[in-house]
Amino acid sequence: MTFTRKSNSRSMNRDSGRGSKGRSDNVKYNIVSQEVVEWEPNNFIEISHKEWNAGKTAKEGSKTEGEFFSITRGYYATGSGDVEEGTPIYTKSITIPTTDTVVDGLLSALDKVVSG
Repeated sequence: MTFTRKSNSRSMNRDSGRGSKGRSDNVKYNIVSQEVVEWEPNNFIEISHKEWNAGKTAKEGSKTEGEFFSITRGYYATGSGDVEEGTPIYTKSITIPTTDTVVDGLLSALDKVVSG
């Protein structure tokens, strides 16, 4: 399977809060490509291809990197809380490794379910 990659400068730094003895890794997500499917008045599904890098210090060893696909459901804030109206709120997500075997298996299973 061939993947088309386009660069996108948007990224998100997230401190995962996980690790031994309270230590956390700095994980940086880079969005390689992204599409949003709008549904109903206030909902969306985001499909994205992301790269990640869990940086470690030289003392801890090499850093871990990888790629994954993400399918995320969300909705837009109505402005009734602490978040500005129209801000995307992400609620549920599934992460899929970019390996050909996993992606081909997922697409095959999805085709069987959709085809009935």
